[in-house]
Amino acid sequence: MNPERFRTMVSLVLAGGVAISATLIGAGFLAALAVGWQGSLLGSAPGVTAATTDFSNLPARLASLEPLAICQLGLLALLATPVTRVAASVVGFVLEGDRLYTAITLAVLAVLLASIFLLR
Repeated sequence: MNPERFRTMVSLVLAGGVAISATLIGAGFLAALAVGWQGSLLGSAPGVTAATTDFSNLPARLASLEPLAICQLGLLALLATPVTRVAASVVGFVLEGDRLYTAITLAVLAVLLASIFLLR
């Protein structure tokens, strides 16, 4: 894989991730406006306690087309974009036959995944 194709692949991953995220967040926001917003864009109102963001029941909430769940899926897509970019870089370096950068990028990917799944 030549360097220009590698840069194009990585930039497409980043642009695609941001576009998917923006689309989902925008769709969730518009759906929330259509059915009635049940939150605040400015933080919690006086006397109202803010609930923490709960992703545990996201698939069921997405199946029922809950607007906040659509927005949360967009946020997850945005968070997954850099990780996907690093994984795409691993593939690119493997295709180039560059063992050193493959190993370094795999180590970076391992740190990213550990920070997501192990450090809570």
